[in-house]
Amino acid sequence: ASATQEFTTFADGQTGMDIHVLQGERELVQDNRSLAKFTLAGVPPLPAGLARVAVTFEVDADGILSVTAREQLTGVSQTITVKPSHGLTDEEIERMLLASIEHAEEDVQARLLIDNRVEAQRILKATEKQLELNGDLLSAEERQQIEAQMAAVRTAAEGKDHNAIHAQIEKLDQVSADFAKRVMDRGIERALKGHSVAEFDQGELSPHARKAYAALEAEETASPTEPGRAEHPVD
Repeated sequence: ASATQEFTTFADGQTGMDIHVLQGERELVQDNRSLAKFTLAGVPPLPAGLARVAVTFEVDADGILSVTAREQLTGVSQTITVKPSHGLTDEEIERMLLASIEHAEEDVQARLLIDNRVEAQRILKATEKQLELNGDLLSAEERQQIEAQMAAVRTAAEGKDHNAIHAQIEKLDQVSADFAKRVMDRGIERALKGHSVAEFDQGELSPHARKAYAALEAEETASPTEPGRAEHPVD
């Protein structure tokens, strides 16, 4: 039997990923049994969220668990095996299942709080980076609005209400939506610059890319006018 789950990186330029194998039914690490830990090195240093690491769990006929982490782009991988001696008795399994049922609601709430705090950190880092790189696309008032909402996200993330954190993240998404569109347009324009329109298939372009494509096409087809010259026959 086997199962695979995909993970990605959290930070720009991240080149490694720690894999922690756990046994149990609870939502939080500390409430489960640790089986093994290992590190996958050699992850390409891409922007956060672009690398793809597939983690496969496989149990053979002898009950030996093999866990393999493979980076999809480079193919670099790391495998660890967990022997059956790490298994649980029937009584231990029953206790774990009962505990997971008893603490289900509080476990879910704790997990949601952690997930939303992590998402808040991610979106704050991404927004800070774009403000640094493309802040010139904003007016002073627009930048102030975004920075004010970023502060609201930070404040919410310090609390324990995952719904409040999620609400502030959504507000930041709304406030920065137009900025994100401008950044995307700039990126597309830079990508198209120096290329001929004949190199691109419009059917494969996004709406933002089509806009830049149209501007590029208009630039290429425009004929500059020059002052007329009177031609006189030579006697």
